[in-house]
Amino acid sequence: MKNKTTPTGNQNDQWQLNDVIVAVSSPVGQSTRAVIRVSGNGALEILRKTERVSAIHRRGIFFTTLFFAFGELPALVIVMPGPNSYTGEDSFELLVPGNPHLVQMIVSEIVRANNNVRRAGPGEYSLRAFLSGKLTLEQVEGVAATISARTDAELRAAEQLRKGTLGHIAARLLEALADMLALVEAGIDFTDQEDVVAISPAVLCAGLRAALHEMRNILNASIPMEHLECAPWVVLTGNTNAGKSALMNALLQQDRAVVTNQAGTTRDALVEPWVVPVAGGNLEVLLVDSPGFIGDFTSELLLLDQLGQEARAKAIEHATLIVRCHAVGAPVVVKEGGATVTAGETAAANEIIVVTKCDLLDAAQVPSEPSVLDHFYDSAGARRSGATHMNHAAGVIYTSAKNKIGLKEFAHAVGAALSGSGISNTGQGMALAQRHRALLAACVIDLQQALAAAVADESCRHLRTPELVASAMHSALENLGGIAGRMTPDDILGRIFSRFCVGK
Repeated sequence: MKNKTTPTGNQNDQWQLNDVIVAVSSPVGQSTRAVIRVSGNGALEILRKTERVSAIHRRGIFFTTLFFAFGELPALVIVMPGPNSYTGEDSFELLVPGNPHLVQMIVSEIVRANNNVRRAGPGEYSLRAFLSGKLTLEQVEGVAATISARTDAELRAAEQLRKGTLGHIAARLLEALADMLALVEAGIDFTDQEDVVAISPAVLCAGLRAALHEMRNILNASIPMEHLECAPWVVLTGNTNAGKSALMNALLQQDRAVVTNQAGTTRDALVEPWVVPVAGGNLEVLLVDSPGFIGDFTSELLLLDQLGQEARAKAIEHATLIVRCHAVGAPVVVKEGGATVTAGETAAANEIIVVTKCDLLDAAQVPSEPSVLDHFYDSAGARRSGATHMNHAAGVIYTSAKNKIGLKEFAHAVGAALSGSGISNTGQGMALAQRHRALLAACVIDLQQALAAAVADESCRHLRTPELVASAMHSALENLGGIAGRMTPDDILGRIFSRFCVGK
């Protein structure tokens, strides 16, 4: 009996690259068409035996008939001879009817009829693409991130990885640092050569500072990838009977929360997915209706009220964005800096202020553009004379759940606020995996050490401790190589030999 193993543990033998692998590449379940992918040296010979047409080895898309032990099957075949394929190996894909039972019969038949074929392990096609140099490690991570993405923000982050955005930057920095390191080591190892000129401290320090500046900017502007894996919480909060539940129902376009004239109806945090527009697409968030604020905890509070206030506090603590809801005519408190908050609450930077129930106002009292207004309070936070309505509050959005007023403006405001916080990943900052952040941070430390070891005074003509500089720069290249691809000592030596006439 043939031993069909899965890849486990040193390259061709460790990863069993001599095997041909087969797997279903389309999603599980019933479909019009399913995709079966076969890759490895000898894959096209397997196709010829199955298809029985010798011309099938050339690159292209063919409609043909496949012959199996269980019968004949019409199929579309995509032929990709190596090295110009996803894995870099000879590959082909079968597009067959998407009946799950039929698809598994085909895979089993291909494995049974060919001694060198086995079922692929998880991610093995991308592994082979990486080992053959078709994909960088960053791009492999991008493929995995694309598969697991659940939101537009995650898809955009995955696309950056697949494009190798960070990898290209890392490769450029690696090249610049490797050139500088080559000159540092030339000054150490080849001082007896007349045509070898070591790098000056001033030039080296300028190059190191430039690289440091770019890496710090990337880290400071970056978004942790894990932040994109959880939908941001947009929490509606405010006093009881502030119209939070009605606003939630209007935004969701369904009756999710109970709405009555009685205050304190909501006793728990209600959480529902909601989509808001952001630059370049949409962002899925979790919209949360929290219990209304009813004052400080006292022994007189009913148990349900106490539990509701605890749920409200937890929701606010978890919130990515807080929406302060104020019903028309509700009391407003001005705190430090002029921040407008509901009585009893603490102002937060990540908040939007919303006026609800504005259908109760006269038409003349509602602003023509329900967006950001600026003359309810003056610059010192004092209430302006004559400003008697909430429609003049700073940073306020008008809404009416009853008349569907301001809902689009509110959704856009939420999207803009989340974009500004980086959660939606629509700005200039890249989404970095924890591994990338750790490597860049380590590289920053290495370059700081190289700078410290270089000189005490940049007017000096020689490096103070070139060996320590070289050691720190080697470490920096090792860390950058974890993103862009490894740079070996032979690569450094090769640069020296290519630039100078060493060993005539």
